[in-house]
Amino acid sequence: MEAVTEQFEVVNRWTNRVQFTAEITCAPDATIGVKIGLAVKWARNSGADLRGAVLRGAVLRGADLRDANLSGADLRGAVLRGAVLRGADLRDANLSGADLSGADLRGAVLRGADLRDANLSGADLSGADLRGAVLRGADLSGADLRGADLRDAVLRSFKADMWMTLAQNIAEIPALIQALNDGRVDGSQYAGDCACLVGTIANAKQVHYGSLEHNSRNPAEQWFLMIREGDKPGDDTGGGFAAGKALEWAEEFQRLIIDPVPA
Repeated sequence: MEAVTEQFEVVNRWTNRVQFTAEITCAPDATIGVKIGLAVKWARNSGADLRGAVLRGAVLRGADLRDANLSGADLRGAVLRGAVLRGADLRDANLSGADLSGADLRGAVLRGADLRDANLSGADLSGADLRGAVLRGADLSGADLRGADLRDAVLRSFKADMWMTLAQNIAEIPALIQALNDGRVDGSQYAGDCACLVGTIANAKQVHYGSLEHNSRNPAEQWFLMIREGDKPGDDTGGGFAAGKALEWAEEFQRLIIDPVPA
């Protein structure tokens, strides 16, 4: 099927007016996602403004968007697997449900970005600005968050789910805290000396992990997937960061149990 050239309009998220018209060449039966991806690449080469653009579902696997200004863009469901977004400005962008697995987001600005249910597995977010970002339901397994700024980021789903697990296993909290401090947590393993959240609790109870309520898709288990054997709180690694937050949440919960706030 012979490729055709067409004029493709991209509108603004806030005004719904045409922001730029890209000249793209693609197969006649190309999906809208492919066309939007081509429009983004055209915009990058032509200097067109991508701020606030509606780029929903764009297919940009492995695309080089280094230092791109995509602030406020609507990238819901976009396929950015393995894309290079190093230093990109994605503040206030809507990336909910986007596939950013393996993406290079080093130093990217994601302040206030909506990353709900986004796939960030294996993504390099070292040094990224994630202040105020919404990460509810995001898959962060294997992500590198070294030096990332997560102040005011919405991590409530991870923390709340972990607290739910701790509330059902109060006696094992000290063992979990010790395991985190000793680097004896491996979020990818349910059994063995180094195990995930539920696995570590099962070890402390001296029971099989299968006897405890667990689900690998639970937010807390997804958080623990970032931690590998040997990762300790304070380590300059993504796993060290994740272990540090898990330790912080465990110790905070323990303090509330031991010394509850008066009614």
